[in-house]
Amino acid sequence: MNVGIIGSGIGGACLAHGLRKNGIKVKVYERGSATSSILPGYGIYVDTFGQQAMQECLPETNWLTFKKISKPVGGQTRFYDEHLRLLLSAQRDIHQEDGQIITEDRMSISRSELIEVLNEGLSDTVQWNKTFERYEHMQNGKVRLFFTDGSHEDVDVLIGADGSNSKVRKQYLPAIKRLDIGVTLIVGRVRLTPALAASLPQYLLDGSPNNIVPKRPGGLFVSLWRAPINTQVKATSTEIGDFVMWAYATATNSYPNAITDFPAESLCNLIRSHIASWDPNLHTLIKQSDMENISVIPLRSMEHLLPWRSSAVTLLGDAIHNMTPMVGMGANIALRDALLLTQTLTRVASGHENLIKAISDYEQQMRTYANEAVEISLRAALNAADRSMIKRILFRTVLRVAQTLPPIKRVLFPITKSAQHQGKIKLGTTHSLSSTQ
Repeated sequence: MNVGIIGSGIGGACLAHGLRKNGIKVKVYERGSATSSILPGYGIYVDTFGQQAMQECLPETNWLTFKKISKPVGGQTRFYDEHLRLLLSAQRDIHQEDGQIITEDRMSISRSELIEVLNEGLSDTVQWNKTFERYEHMQNGKVRLFFTDGSHEDVDVLIGADGSNSKVRKQYLPAIKRLDIGVTLIVGRVRLTPALAASLPQYLLDGSPNNIVPKRPGGLFVSLWRAPINTQVKATSTEIGDFVMWAYATATNSYPNAITDFPAESLCNLIRSHIASWDPNLHTLIKQSDMENISVIPLRSMEHLLPWRSSAVTLLGDAIHNMTPMVGMGANIALRDALLLTQTLTRVASGHENLIKAISDYEQQMRTYANEAVEISLRAALNAADRSMIKRILFRTVLRVAQTLPPIKRVLFPITKSAQHQGKIKLGTTHSLSSTQ
């Protein structure tokens, strides 16, 4: 079997490793260069399922590198009001197939470092500066890939892992589009100096995700991202200092026009005007932000995915289930896709399953968990922009009640069931590693 992957992002690179590990011939075609700069400083929480996908797909050296440079933050999620009074602190648990319940164990890592870890060892697999143009099904069952440099390649299976503006998706499933949801995110970060650390409440600095839920429209996410534990690891060249990341979300129409053209300082001043009555520590955080790392992101989301006729072309990650970044699920779902697709194509390559039937099964499973993730992410974004004060006060009341009544907390944060295709989660049992900073 010969597999072609368009895109060397998180899902595409993980899949490439998984296929190579199982003896399947694979090539990755990436339009960027090997030295392309990756936006530094914006972190990813890799959850239990994402870690399992990496452990099963990556070579041991890559997995150990990830373990060395990522930071454990547990599964805690906290909600506060705008005066930093605790509304709810919740822990995510996972129910395994054998009946055992384990605690969610997330690891934090910057996006740039994660991409480096995933691409390490793929130099012979990735063709850089190779821009995909279109594909064509051949009479012999192959799929021919055409590139903008005039070249073409024939593969047995084409995987579109080319991100939210996927050319593969636009040709294969043109009816599936990303929709502007009317919410805009402003994202920034600030280096954690000793003075800033002393001025901020310590519960904002333990690495857990913190969500500020005010009475009025808008919402703020705050979390600490620590420097890599082992700064001698090659993949840590881009990030060597602790920083606090923040993201402010509210309705797009509550911002001035052309906000994407605003300079960074004006964006920070705008946010501070939106949070004028909030805790002074949050004003300090925004004011001291790194002006070179302020981004405006109009949020978009995919519609609910309905079944389509399967073929030797399929998709993974943002290429098929792009979602808002509000709950940090996108990268983990892409990794989950990569593991499931690795397992699927391995069965086909070993002669145990028909290709189209296997891809259909993959797509059916993927749609189930991806639709759920997209819905959760979309709901979180829309809630941040909701103008109804009654709804917001009611939500805060529910959070407060849940904090004192565990049964209600379990309803809001139910135990996640491990996916059937993934089996029992045994993270760390193969490669036990203890690190200290």
